[in-house]
Amino acid sequence: MHDNRIKNEIACRWDTYAETYDSFVSHGVQTEEEKKLWVDAFLKAIDQDMKNLTVLDVGCGTGAIGLIFAEMGCSVTGIDLSEKMMETGRQKAGERGLAMKFISVDAEYPPFPGNEFDIVLSRHLLWTLPHPIEALRSWRRILKPGGKSLVIAGVWDDGTLKTRILKSMSTTLGMIFDPVHVEKLTYSSELRQHLPHLGGISEEDARYLFEQAGFQNIRVYDLRNIRENQKKRSLWFEELTPLGTYYLISGTKRE
Repeated sequence: MHDNRIKNEIACRWDTYAETYDSFVSHGVQTEEEKKLWVDAFLKAIDQDMKNLTVLDVGCGTGAIGLIFAEMGCSVTGIDLSEKMMETGRQKAGERGLAMKFISVDAEYPPFPGNEFDIVLSRHLLWTLPHPIEALRSWRRILKPGGKSLVIAGVWDDGTLKTRILKSMSTTLGMIFDPVHVEKLTYSSELRQHLPHLGGISEEDARYLFEQAGFQNIRVYDLRNIRENQKKRSLWFEELTPLGTYYLISGTKRE
């Protein structure tokens, strides 16, 4: 399957998901309480004054995370393959009076000059990239010396029989009782063969990817508190699905 076909299918799948994406508790940042938990996590990982930092939100989608950085005083650019996801993001930015830019480019090979950004961040993206190490190398290239890459990831499906059964039960019950709020995003079997981390990425694998991409001072921060906060707003059938691991991993470009 050629890279262009892979990226086109991914873009089309997320385009169809744009209208409902923020309605899911694991995607949209729905309360001020949850937003504060995200802010606290970012402040801990970045550990410096956030004012006027240049931030690239890779795979920005509807801007759920990038807009938090904009509220914190950063200059934020978001990139994504899905124009419809970014349309929602532009509308949210306008409603909140925030100046976040949205550009349609490939997340794996963003066409920016080297040493451009203080922070390159992504959330829920690395699992859906066919070339994750190449992506991280590209992100390191466009970071300023001393800049950081922040990746929010986790394991959504550990491949065990128990997890498969619980996820299937959750989806089936959701389709019966509340079909509007059931996640229906699916990839073709052909595409799935080209995504090495389809079920999510363990902390160990994430560390390996960061090391191979050339990052230094790699650190992992547990985000279980955010998952637990989100679970308070989960629909009853969603609670059948195991929480799995959830974390933020950061790496620094050598000065």
